[in-house]
Formats: sequence, structure tokens, C-alpha cells
Amino acid sequence: MSANPVRSSMPDPIRGSFIFAALSAASGVMLGALSAHLPDRLFAVPGGRAMLHSAVEIQMWHALGLCLLSLNASRLSPRLIRMACLCMAVGMVLFCVPVILLALFDMKLGSISIGRIAPYGGTMLMIAWCLAAASAFRRPFQN
Repeated sequence: MSANPVRSSMPDPIRGSFIFAALSAASGVMLGALSAHLPDRLFAVPGGRAMLHSAVEIQMWHALGLCLLSLNASRLSPRLIRMACLCMAVGMVLFCVPVILLALFDMKLGSISIGRIAPYGGTMLMIAWCLAAASAFRRPFQN
């Protein structure tokens, strides 16, 4: 018998989702501290602190959500929950990273603000939650 029965029963893509979520939460704590303590003059754009705070809040909530989805994956429709986890991870990256880079560095892709990527990430996050709901409809919770 394995010393860690959860690890042996968790499929690799779901384990990867959990690891991504845990690391996202860890980086969210660091970015939250940065948001709280960085002097205003070091933010690259006006309102940068609020922008960074919002990105961290979204990142932390979705890291928690992704952890919960990963831990409950065996009770949900396998294909849909894998898609939900993937969409959530991609959505977190596409939403949070551009907002963070905008707040701290006013980064641009050519002449376009990197912040223009964020709505695509937000859309992916909404799709992820819809897929998560659909996975529960397809396979009701079992004890």
C-alpha cells in the first residue's frame, strides 16, 4: 500500500492542477505583500496598487477554487473536470499576469498595453466555472 494514497489515486493532469493552484496561492501571498507594502511611486501606472490588489484577489480565489476542483475531481465527470481545471489555470495566467505586469511595469506588446489580454483570461475563468458545474451535472456527487 502506498504511503500517500491520495497521490496514487489522483491522475497526473489533476495532480498538476493542484500543484499549479498551490504555487499560484504562494505567489499570490507574495504579490499581496508587495501590493500592501510597495510605495505608490513604484507602481508603473496610476491606480497600480488597486490594480495589483484586484489581480491578487482573483488569483487567490481561483487558486482556492482550483485546489477544490482538483481534490474533488474523482467525484466529477473526468473529461469535463480536466477541461475545467485546464481552462482555470490558463484563465488565471491570461488574466492575472497581464494585470500584474501592467500595474508594476506598464508593459506593452508593441504599442498595445498588455492589459488587453486580461479579458480573454476572464472569459476562460467563466468558461472554467461553467465546465465545473457541467461536470457535476454529468456525474452527480457520490459518497
